Amino acid sequence: MNAWPDAPDAHEYGHVQPSDVETLLIGGALDFSTPPNFARDELLPMLSNGHQVVLSEFGHTTDFWGTQEEAGTHLITTFYDSGRVDDSLYWHRTIDFTPPVSQGSIAKTILTVMVGFALLAVIWLALLARRVRLRGGTGRKTGAWIRSLGPIVFGLGGWFLGALFAMTLWPSVPLDDQFLAVFSIGVPIWIGVYAGWVQPDTPTRMRAKGVWAAGMGALVGAWLGFHATTGLMALASAVVGAAVASNLSLLVLDIWTERSARSRTATRAGVVATDAPVVGPSETEQPEVVLR
Repeated sequence: MNAWPDAPDAHEYGHVQPSDVETLLIGGALDFSTPPNFARDELLPMLSNGHQVVLSEFGHTTDFWGTQEEAGTHLITTFYDSGRVDDSLYWHRTIDFTPPVSQGSIAKTILTVMVGFALLAVIWLALLARRVRLRGGTGRKTGAWIRSLGPIVFGLGGWFLGALFAMTLWPSVPLDDQFLAVFSIGVPIWIGVYAGWVQPDTPTRMRAKGVWAAGMGALVGAWLGFHATTGLMALASAVVGAAVASNLSLLVLDIWTERSARSRTATRAGVVATDAPVVGPSETEQPEVVLR
């Protein structure tokens, strides 16, 4: 006992006390937590009426209570009833240490998912970039779907791609590094959301503003989302934050541009109304008087 202040009788529990009580010690030959030889060498010699049963191919307590339950019940009840040790109902079983799923197969599955998502995101973004370059943008309905569902693929695929690069080229960089997460998630969402927003009739100046609005929103949203929680949920919240902030930035830009256009239109209409000439009788014309 390692406590302070020490109780007066604490040392009595620091070593095994002799006992003549009938005691049954049950252990598993494959118990690596409390090997049966500890009980045999250190505890059993202090029990004058002690008995030990070592079950072949058994591990710790979970094995005893969950495997061959009828044999275990018979062993305990017989000892309680008569003091006899009867393990005759146990039968030998062979332990297979081959796991149902190996670590190698798990690693291959995870790698396949990572590479698949990364390729899907890269291919989708490349097709969107080609469409914007050739047609000037996407349709409004198609763009809405891209801006709402696309960030899931763009964000996860981007982070998987960044993680693969980090593990291959920069193994010293942890996978939960904030800069790795923010840029690998924010940049693909930036490109994808902008491609879904821009239209063929969008002016050149508006396109430049849209690029900056989508980019700043995606990066700031990814940073805020990543720090909103911890663990794997930080990646999910970073994806959501980047998508929401990027779309919100473009929405604010659209509203601001529309209001500015309305304001300019109203101002021009007022100027035209003010500068319009007043139509009246000509100064050279004289009123005509008719006498009858």
